[in-house]
Parts: sequence; C-alpha cells; structure tokens
Amino acid sequence: MNAQNAIPDRIANALRQFPPFSMFDEYIVRDLACQAGVRVLSAGDAVWEQGDPPGDEVLFLARGRVEYFRNHELIDVRDVGDILGLSAQHEAEPYRVTALAAEDSILYTLPWLQVREIISLNDPARYYVRRHLFWGTRVGRSLPDAGLDSEPGGQNLLDAHLQGAQTIQPRPLERLLCCPADTSIRTAARMMSEKRLPSILITDSMRKPIGILTGSDLVQDVIVADGDSRRPVSDIMSGPVITVARNSSAAAATLIMLRERIGQVCVTEDGTPETAALDVCTQKDLLAQSGRHPAGFIHEIRIAESPVRFREICDDIESMVHTYLEAGISGLLLGEICAELYNELIRKLISLSLDEMSRDGVAPPEAAWAWIAVGSDGRREQILRTDMDNGMIFASTGDKERDDRNRAFFSALARRVINLLVEAGFSRCQGGVMASNPNWCKTDAEWIAELQASDLTVDGERLLRTLILYDLRYVAGDKPLSNTVRQAVFNSTKNNQAVKRCIAEMIVATPPPLNFRGKFVVEKKGGNEGLFDIKKRGLVPLRDAARLFALHYGLSNHHSTGGRWLELAQAHPEKIETAMLARQGYDLLLRIRTLAGITNRDSGRFVDPDRLTKLQRGYLVNVFDVQRMVQAAVRVEFGVDLRS
Repeated sequence: MNAQNAIPDRIANALRQFPPFSMFDEYIVRDLACQAGVRVLSAGDAVWEQGDPPGDEVLFLARGRVEYFRNHELIDVRDVGDILGLSAQHEAEPYRVTALAAEDSILYTLPWLQVREIISLNDPARYYVRRHLFWGTRVGRSLPDAGLDSEPGGQNLLDAHLQGAQTIQPRPLERLLCCPADTSIRTAARMMSEKRLPSILITDSMRKPIGILTGSDLVQDVIVADGDSRRPVSDIMSGPVITVARNSSAAAATLIMLRERIGQVCVTEDGTPETAALDVCTQKDLLAQSGRHPAGFIHEIRIAESPVRFREICDDIESMVHTYLEAGISGLLLGEICAELYNELIRKLISLSLDEMSRDGVAPPEAAWAWIAVGSDGRREQILRTDMDNGMIFASTGDKERDDRNRAFFSALARRVINLLVEAGFSRCQGGVMASNPNWCKTDAEWIAELQASDLTVDGERLLRTLILYDLRYVAGDKPLSNTVRQAVFNSTKNNQAVKRCIAEMIVATPPPLNFRGKFVVEKKGGNEGLFDIKKRGLVPLRDAARLFALHYGLSNHHSTGGRWLELAQAHPEKIETAMLARQGYDLLLRIRTLAGITNRDSGRFVDPDRLTKLQRGYLVNVFDVQRMVQAAVRVEFGVDLRS
C-alpha cells in the first residue's frame, strides 16, 4: 500500500547511510526525501511484475528483503540499502524480472528524474551507479561500463606510481659528462663517443647547467645540415635545461620528460639551474630507479645476486600489488604484470643456478630445454607468492640412457631454482607440480606419449594433469620445444568428446554459492569454518568454462582466463555477452581473492563474508548470476544435464 510521506527527516537519515546517497551533501538528500513516498509490503506482495513498465520512480529498500525471479526461478536478492528499478529506468524498458517481497518490507519511492539529475552532477555517485548498471544489465542487451572503476576521489593508478616510486639518487659525479660553452662541437662529439653517452651537459664555471647537446642535435646540424664542427657547442645546444632535485620522485621526473618531450633531465642540488649539476638522467635511467613500477622491478631483478635481495624485491612487488588494487587496476591486468616480473625472476634464478653448477664442474648437456609455467602461473594469474606451478621439458635424444643422464642434470638445475624461489617467499606446491618433481621434468617425447595414452576419462589423476597442462606457458629456454608440447595438449582433446563432456560435467556440478535465502554458502567444518571458498565456488567454474570453450573451438592464442573469454567473444560474436560478463566477473573475483590474500597473509582462497563491503557483496551476488549463465551455456553446448 502507499502512504503519505510525513517523515522526511527519517527518510533522509536512512538514505544517507548508503551509497550513492551517502555521497551527496546533506541538503540534497533532504530535498530528495521531501519528495519521497512510502510503500509498505507484506511478505509475498509483488513490488512489480516482469513486463511491467517502470513508471517514473526508483525504489529504496529501507526494511526487509526483496527477491528477483525470472520465469519463476530465483535469480537475485536485494536487501536494505539497495536501489530497485534503476536498470529499467536507465534502459527505459519494462522490468525483466518479477520482484517479490520475501518478508514484510518498507520501500521509499524516489522521483527518477531528480535522482538521475543529482547523480549526473556528482562524480563519485555517477561512477557508483555505472558499476551498479553494469551488473544490472548483465542479462540484457547492453554493457554501459566495460570495467570496474576505482573510487573517484580515491587513489588512481598515477597516484599509486607516484606514491610508490623511489627517489632519484644521483650516480657518482665522475660519470657526469659536461663541458664549457666554448668547447668545439667536434670535441664534444668525441667526448660523448668515448663515454658512450647520448648527450653532454653544457655548464658554466660553477657547473651550473646552461644547455645540453644530444646525439640527435649532432646528426641534424653537422651531418644533415653539413654544419662546421669547429664551432662552439653553444651554437647548437638546446636550452633551457629542465632540472629536477636529488631525492625527487623518479616517476614524477619521467612524467616531466613526457610532458616536455625531452630525452633527458638534469639533476641539481636544489632542482633549479642555479645550483651545480649532479647527474643527467634519460627515461631509461629513471625507469631503472622508479621503484614500485614494473620497469623498476625488472631492473632490480636483473642486477640482484643474493637470495635476500630477491626476497626483498618480491616483498616490494606485493606492496605494489596492494597499491594497484586499491587504485582499481584490473586483477587480470595485474596478473599479466606480475607474470612478466616473475618470469624475469625465474630467468635470473636459472642463470645463477647454471653459473653455480658450472663453477662446480657440472656442464649442461647439449639438449634443448624449456622451463614452463602451468596452473595459475601458466594463466598469468599468480599475483601473490602462492603455491608455485612449473615444470621442465628437455629434448629427447632417442637414447634412454642419455635421456636419463640429461634428466639428472635438469632435475638438479630445477632443485636449485625451486630452492631459490622458496627463499624468495614462494610456497612449494603441495601437489608436487614443480620442475624438481620427476613427474614434471620429462622429455618432449615423454610428455607427448603421456598425452596420447589411454582414455583420460577413466583416470582422474591423468585428467587433472592434463587440465593443468592446458595452461602451459613458456618461461625460459627453447620456446619451440615448449610450443610443441603445448600443441600436443590441445590435440589430445580437440576431438575427444568424452573428455569435453567430463570437463563440462565438472563445471555444471558446482552450483552458484548462494542458498535459497541469498546467503553465501560457507565451509561448515575444519579450520575454514564460516568462510567462503572463493576459488572452488567462484573462480574454478568460470576458469574451467574458459578452458573448455578454448579447447572446443581451438582458441590457443591466449593463456589467461580473461584472454580466453575475450578470444571467444571475438571469434564467436553470438557468445559475446556471456563471454564478456564472465571475463568481468572473473576479474572481480580475482581482485577480491588477492586483496583477501594480502590482508590474511595467505592465498586469499577463503574469504570472510562479514568482512566484505556491501558493494563487494552485491557484486559477488551478481557474479554468481553470471556463473549461472555460463553453466547454462555449457549445458546447451555440450549436452550436459546432471538431473538426468
């Protein structure tokens, strides 16, 4: 029933407790409350019916719970603080679901035109609603927002770089190449050539910078324009010199160079040209000093030598991860970044291990080899230092004794690398998926023979190994060797309908983890009692579905789950909605798991639902709706019906 609004203060107080209304000034919420109406519903009453026009109002759920049904199937739950009907108003189309009060409820009716206007004028509120609309239209025809934005007014990715960047530390002064303004162009060019530097700084008698001469200046004036190289450098030097202070942000200095479109900056005592020059830095130099920036980490890994230093670098990488996540960066993109950093780390550890074995008099065999990543590492999703997943492939010689000698060498190499990874903070794989395990260090012929052996559907362990190998990714060594085995993995199941059906059955056997009351299904016993298994109940079904469709359609250009969904959307436009929603949902789950892992100092697999924000809980509920869509697509595509 409807009631006259006589309590605007109470309505305003209720609205201000929840976004987006909590983002508005008090007088705006008060004015909106004065125009609100009240609806009181009993359990079972309809808020609206599927197909009804949306009218000119949206509803704020002040008390109770509302359930959404499509064709009599429960698909979503709304609780206190949620806005109802926003998607229908935005799309200007009839309701796609029936909304029923699951218990006695109170709703405030708000004029849509005014709500839309105040939202459009408030950046944080507008971004909040855009995210809500993305998920609200997940079963519709449009995707108004392709990603999950960071909170406006909060830290963005640029802020994260600036905050995490190291400061500029000038190098030894003897490295600084400078000359007076009356030095001949020819002499300056010879000095640059001898020092193998791309520029020379022109200074006065107090070493204050007055100009700079670059290699491109020399080419343009002396070679192209046929200028006289006996002239003083003051004739062609560039100025004024852009200067920065010692201990200023390396990332900020890089941005200055980009803005000014210059190739070098001069470091001076106080950051102005009025004090002595200390160093000249190129963009490459600054990237090497940029601290919590991927390029900076790659530089640090390349020059590091000790296990302690590798652990420090990995600790800093995880600090960067936390900063990036808070800045709203995509979990999938962050996985790609970390994969490149950890690849660089493994290559460095392999190089150090080979050098150490050589010093011990152990020479490598004349056999091609490849270090591979599998599992989450193979999918470029190992953001934190959780269980490592790796293996080795070495070329078969056709001689068993010789292959066994080679195996002994590569196993010894793998043990050294694994030990160094453990010292850097990585965990050994509890399932033994490590190159130091003989089962994961084989010749290419042995790998291929295993993949072509008996029916995978009757051997659960071999099926699991094959599933892990679907994510095989080259890291170091001989890439063609790695690609040969990877192609054999795809060939082993390309036309194997029984294996595909087996994988499909595993996917649909995991129901969305919400009970009939819309609550998360949590662990009932053990050390994780009361916690939600976000990996098993959320990530795994979407991950395996991406694998299955990639295998079914022969899509092998990507390793990551996100990349596979994207490739499916591009190759099969009829699946674009399901694929893109699954990709976005997987991204969100990956971000939440990683944040939980950082908070709990573990893998992040088990999440406490009570510690999730209201926004995160709402997103998860909608991701599980997407999971239903994906499972329905798998049932149709592969003829799976667990009820039969």
